[in-house]
Amino acid sequence: MTAQNGVEELTELLPPRPGSGLAVDWAAVEEAWGLEFPSDYKHVIDHYGDVLLGDYLQVIAPTTVTPDTCDEPGAPRGGMGFITADTRDTWADTEPADIDAEPEELVTWGAASSADLFCWLTRGEPDEWSVVVFSHGDDAWTQHDLGMAEFLVHVLNGRPGVEVMAETPLWGDRSPSYVNSAERRRARGK
Repeated sequence: MTAQNGVEELTELLPPRPGSGLAVDWAAVEEAWGLEFPSDYKHVIDHYGDVLLGDYLQVIAPTTVTPDTCDEPGAPRGGMGFITADTRDTWADTEPADIDAEPEELVTWGAASSADLFCWLTRGEPDEWSVVVFSHGDDAWTQHDLGMAEFLVHVLNGRPGVEVMAETPLWGDRSPSYVNSAERRRARGK
């Protein structure tokens, strides 16, 4: 499956709602991070926003705040930069032996209500980055040679290769609830 096929299949499972996407200055974000983000991630953000899937997995919106700038005075709290900094600290603390990576090669794109973390291993071309999952319950890391959209499609379809997600509410849920932060704010305002 390619990044494009993953996006197409994800879109079939979860049709985007009008106005759900986030407008992101991708050039500014990518310049701040010093890397290009994968096309499937850009598609998800552009069409779904910072989507919460099944009240479990939150796809994190990108910002120009990075792990290197998140502690600067005035940097807004939270977001991808902070979570990635925490992920890198967790990687260093747990010292995973089964995955050849340095903490600086991880960028976190998602976080779960269970405190599990969903990252990319930023090696090679962005559309070839694999997904790395930190399972908080057992302090274990797993690597999946899938892009972000492919990974989500595998989880939602309960496909082999992503059994690390088998005990989560998303496993095999072909039509999970999904909502982004703007939709949640509108719902609370009613």
